[in-house]
Amino acid sequence: MRSAPLLALALGLLAMPAAAQPEFFFGTGQPPVFREEDMDKRFTRTRMYQALRQGTNDPNCAQVLGAMLTLLGETAPLFHKRDENFMLEPVLVQALSTQLVNPRFPGNAFFVAMVRRALIEQKLPPEWLVTAQALAPYYPAMDMGKLRFLSDGVKPLDSFLLTLPVLRQRYSEDVQRATSVAASTAEALFRDNYLDHELAFANVEVIDVKLEKPKKKRLKKGEEPEKPMMVARLVWVEPEPPSTTQYEFQFGKPRQRAKVELTAKLLDSQYVDLNKLLRGTKVLVRGRFWDYKKGMTAIELRDALLFPERDWSQVSGLVDPAALAACPLAVNDLTGMAAVQPGAFGKTPR
Repeated sequence: MRSAPLLALALGLLAMPAAAQPEFFFGTGQPPVFREEDMDKRFTRTRMYQALRQGTNDPNCAQVLGAMLTLLGETAPLFHKRDENFMLEPVLVQALSTQLVNPRFPGNAFFVAMVRRALIEQKLPPEWLVTAQALAPYYPAMDMGKLRFLSDGVKPLDSFLLTLPVLRQRYSEDVQRATSVAASTAEALFRDNYLDHELAFANVEVIDVKLEKPKKKRLKKGEEPEKPMMVARLVWVEPEPPSTTQYEFQFGKPRQRAKVELTAKLLDSQYVDLNKLLRGTKVLVRGRFWDYKKGMTAIELRDALLFPERDWSQVSGLVDPAALAACPLAVNDLTGMAAVQPGAFGKTPR
């Protein structure tokens, strides 16, 4: 039985090989199977685990539980089949390691234990969802839609590594830069390698969501006409490059940033109220990568789900350090280590 720990990866820091093959993104073996190990059993005997099941009346512990469940919700739509790693935004990785760790409480270890428990049970434990629902009115940062998504079962992507910028880079390397001798097969090979995979694209903007009727076509004998479908029109805009100097002056026309239009045919059941989704809202869209236009200027996804994205840089903090210090649940009854705890991902600081 393997005991390799899960690692939270900050996608923006991921170093991708220039000549990455499809196996780099999707792996070559079977999806990992998560089985209960000694650390998982110890977690079920901790005060934190009991509070996740039963809730808490302590306002300090409510902050801690709310923060941990919020982080779990944020990583849930990005679980994948490639390996045992999971994804957490860089700003949340920083918040976890600085706001939920103190000399008596290794919050990072508890968070990994929570992720493992969800992956072992293949869903969010129902008691945890009840606790989250009770805390939600007092902890607005929590995304209940993402937690409900997880409570309906773990639905892993084929890979969280293949983001939209990475997909465009692969297309540029594999198709647009192909030599004349390879050009005749490059497009077809790219389609074979990357289409029909379950992917997620972040930082896309809502243009419109509406019920669309399918295009009229002559039906074959016995063929039923397609039903109207809820479709989201989205757009991804290439981010501005980071500034290299404190003051920059631009002359002439600004550089044209690349855009990709996305058409997402939505599943009937969504975890966000589509009636309340506004134009311009930034969302994470996950679904089956079904088709694209030559040049990767437009993409079609099917069986798609939308999740609103929060700008975490605008959130002051997940938990007050004083609340963490005062919460009687925030003790190290998981690892039994000494007062000086390891860093964010189980690595002792040097």
